[in-house]
Amino acid sequence: MEMKKFELVGNLQELGDNVVQFNDDLDNETELVEQLSQFAHWYYIDGLDLFGPSKFIGYKQMNTERYARGYAKNGGDTEKVLVKWFRALAPGSSEESELRAKLELRLADFKKKLRQNAVIHALKV
Repeated sequence: MEMKKFELVGNLQELGDNVVQFNDDLDNETELVEQLSQFAHWYYIDGLDLFGPSKFIGYKQMNTERYARGYAKNGGDTEKVLVKWFRALAPGSSEESELRAKLELRLADFKKKLRQNAVIHALKV
């Protein structure tokens, strides 16, 4: 079986579109909800007040169907491109703690918990 090649996002607009799509898909209770506790790297866009996981938001025009539970996608690849716009927050810092609490509340809406070793990223200033 041939692996389909997915193209990485090229700008913040594509990235923002994916974050909005991820959250819309969650709100529509797609199968993404089942995977919420598995995501390790979360990216927060303050202008949207939304989070998205790297493996979903790092590929162009992503949605639940194309995501296909992460098949043929690599979070390491997406993190290499997302580092252009984001920085990992220091664990326990006030900014990280505030965003972690916000993300935990969002996941609690779906009766899911954030991975203990999850890394929170915010846009570079």
